[in-house]
Amino acid sequence: MASNSQAAELPDSVSVPIDGRILFFKRDRNQFFFLSHFHAADFEIDGEVWPTVEHFFQAQKSFDHTYGKAIRACHHPGMAKRLGAAPEGSRKHSKDSWFRANGLKHRTDWRDVRLDIMRRADLAKFSQHPRLAALLLSTGSAEIVEDTALDDFWGIGPDGAGGNWAGRILTEIREQLRESLQTIS
Repeated sequence: MASNSQAAELPDSVSVPIDGRILFFKRDRNQFFFLSHFHAADFEIDGEVWPTVEHFFQAQKSFDHTYGKAIRACHHPGMAKRLGAAPEGSRKHSKDSWFRANGLKHRTDWRDVRLDIMRRADLAKFSQHPRLAALLLSTGSAEIVEDTALDDFWGIGPDGAGGNWAGRILTEIREQLRESLQTIS
C-alpha cells in the first residue's frame, strides 16, 4: 500500500543508538521519523484510507461527520492535530480548533478510548506496510521514546518523566508483530 514517495523517505536500515534508546521525536528524528504519527503511510481501517496515524487519531475525537471531513481535508497531520485541539485549552493551542469554532467538545469517552484508538492506528500502519514493520522489528528491544518536552502524556514532557504513551504503544506493536511472525513460522 506504500507509495514510492513514502518508500524514498525510509532508511534502508536503522542502527539503534549506543544507549539502547530510540528518541524518535528529536534526537534520532532523521533515522526514526517512520515511527512518528506524522509519517505519511496510507493505511486502511473500516474501509477508509488514512494518510497518517495522526489523521485517523484526530478524526476519532468526534462522531460528527462534518468534523471527520475537515480532518480528511487537512493536507498535513499538524493541521489535523490543530483542528482536533480541545476547545478548553489555551487560546494558543486551541485557536484553530474545529471544536472551539463549533462550540463543541470531544466525545465524552475520549480519555477512556484514546489509547486503544492509537493502538489500532499504529497496528494498521505497521501491519499494512511490510517495510515499516521490518524497520520497527529491527529496533530489537530498544526503548522507544517520544522525546518531546511539549507533551507529558504521549511524550516524556519537560522533565523527562512523562507517560511516553506514543513510545509504549509502539513497543506493544513491535511485540505483536514479532509474535505474529513467530506464529507464522
